[in-house]
Amino acid sequence: MIVCITGKIGTGKSTVSKFFEKLGFVYINVDELGHRAFELNKDAIEREFGTSDRKEVGKIVFSDPRKLEKLESLVHPTMKMLLSEAIEKASGKDIIVEAAIKRRLNITCCDFTITVVADTEIIKERLKDRYTPDLIDEILKRQTDVIEEGIVISNNGTVEQLNEKLRVIWEEYIQKGKKKGSV
Repeated sequence: MIVCITGKIGTGKSTVSKFFEKLGFVYINVDELGHRAFELNKDAIEREFGTSDRKEVGKIVFSDPRKLEKLESLVHPTMKMLLSEAIEKASGKDIIVEAAIKRRLNITCCDFTITVVADTEIIKERLKDRYTPDLIDEILKRQTDVIEEGIVISNNGTVEQLNEKLRVIWEEYIQKGKKKGSV
């Protein structure tokens, strides 16, 4: 079974993914695949943007949606290939795919999707030590393609409260779905 976890930045996708990883799921993080895809396409990125430094490229594409599209056209095919390889490598095992950009990458391999949501103020509080308030606002504004699909889980509380919700999803949907052959 392949379960996809999606949601905006700071909602708790990684916490949800790690919950399932502890249950024996193979964990695939699409952000990490993106870093690998960037490295594999460094020459083309350097030609296009005049640098292959990820932070510098990030600054360039963040201010220009057309340049972001160009970067995505360079790395997304490689990301999809790496995702396919990772899924194939884990064949026969339960897999968790954490992908904020599930729709943008057109990931269709999921048997089941969980969308993690949180209130904007809580997201900002979680991210305040890593990003400036302006950058958080800009990232959230650009994540309009993250839509609620599958089971939507609100993560505005504690990790314990989230884990309790996840136990219910695990027992009521995923385990039962595995027994029936579909979720």
